Amino acid sequence: MNVILLTGRGGSKSVPGKNVYPVLGRPLAFYPMTAAKRAGKVDRICVSTDSPEIKRVAQELGIEIIDRPPELARDDSELVDALTHAMAVIGGDIRYLITMHCNCVVHRNGLVDACITMMDEHPEADSCVTGFIDQSVHPYRTKRIDDEGYLHPWLEIPEGTSTNRQALAPCFILDGAARVLRVERCFPPRGQRPFTYLGRRILHVLNDSGGDVHSLDDIVAAERLLRRAGITEASSGRAAPSGTPG
Repeated sequence: MNVILLTGRGGSKSVPGKNVYPVLGRPLAFYPMTAAKRAGKVDRICVSTDSPEIKRVAQELGIEIIDRPPELARDDSELVDALTHAMAVIGGDIRYLITMHCNCVVHRNGLVDACITMMDEHPEADSCVTGFIDQSVHPYRTKRIDDEGYLHPWLEIPEGTSTNRQALAPCFILDGAARVLRVERCFPPRGQRPFTYLGRRILHVLNDSGGDVHSLDDIVAAERLLRRAGITEASSGRAAPSGTPG
């Protein structure tokens, strides 16, 4: 059984009500939920949330709701614990658990199915994640801040490393659009930190661009990305235009 699990909580501090904030006239969570509905290689679609507003959007789209306990919806709660709880509620023999974040807007057409196909073609893989290439935030080009305010490299940088971002190896940035987990390999989680539930052999599929929303500026960027994909402002109701990415 292949199960999509959308995840989103109601207690965002950066943007209150972030996951249902209006984006081109539709609640933000509408976009990942619509992308989930358009996936062809899944058997069930669920959402794990504590938010009445997210539940309302899910109900309108016919998506199964899993009530997330309050202790798994705090600011310091770890996503992996919500995933484990949801799988216990779902039950049955889950082959692939496909996680999709309710605050991710951009999903190129066929993205979820492309990730599942990638996993089918590579039985040795633990997971497949979506994201994009961005050399400007390469670990060789970013710094950590110490207690005195001085900057230091995150890791040992090889001698002769270029300052030109174009000369660096591709830097893959994970987004929250889709992550396909081979459950038998990913749970219990003991993979690469900090995303231990992704296992150690992680494949990737490129999404169009980053669409994760964490701020009001991200909302503006998300609307720009959607317009670029041909999505227009909702005139009434919550119906998606035919070009909505899925």
